[in-house]
Amino acid sequence: MPRTATKRASTASRRTTSARSRPAQKRTTRQSDVIALLKADHAAVNQLFRRYQSLSERALKSRRQVAERVIKELSIHAAVEEQILYPNVRVAVPNGKSLVTEAIDEHQSVKEALAALDKCAPDSAEFDELMTRIRDEVRHHVKEEESRDGILGQLRKHASREELVEMAKMTRAAKKMAPTRPHPKAPSTPPGNVVVGLAAAVVDKARDTIAGRKS
Repeated sequence: MPRTATKRASTASRRTTSARSRPAQKRTTRQSDVIALLKADHAAVNQLFRRYQSLSERALKSRRQVAERVIKELSIHAAVEEQILYPNVRVAVPNGKSLVTEAIDEHQSVKEALAALDKCAPDSAEFDELMTRIRDEVRHHVKEEESRDGILGQLRKHASREELVEMAKMTRAAKKMAPTRPHPKAPSTPPGNVVVGLAAAVVDKARDTIAGRKS
């Protein structure tokens, strides 16, 4: 094949390859919004509950490790929802105030159970009871939150794509500074929860380091 024809064929091949790859690149660079981010959190915690259910009663170390992960993930998740999601829902969603009030009440119940679990031995009957209570309450909360008439369903309806993406950025940033343990007596609404949360996060991370908990 002549050199010019070879060059043309090579150029055409690169263009075809580039054209085929562009849609995939667009998909991978598309920024997730806050709803997708929080639903991923929900799925991850549910997977931890399933992992716990698969463990035998003798797997005390693994049971404790899974419980600690549940405590950490739910503590962070509740904190960022109360700092970022709920204040925006109050403003953006017509019945946002009532939805948020109910959600905060449910958070409070879970926080109290998490605090008790954090102090509980994995070989006690109470340990299993608390894990079951937390699992059931969290699944109920998630079902309501993800429903069409729930917080995430209504936020999808009333907030713009740009607003949801911006909230996701704020949520990711808040996660890095969120408490890793439950604080049922701390405020659940701004500005108190933000101020107290920052201080609690410092203490929690120090405790995690001393206790050897994985980050």
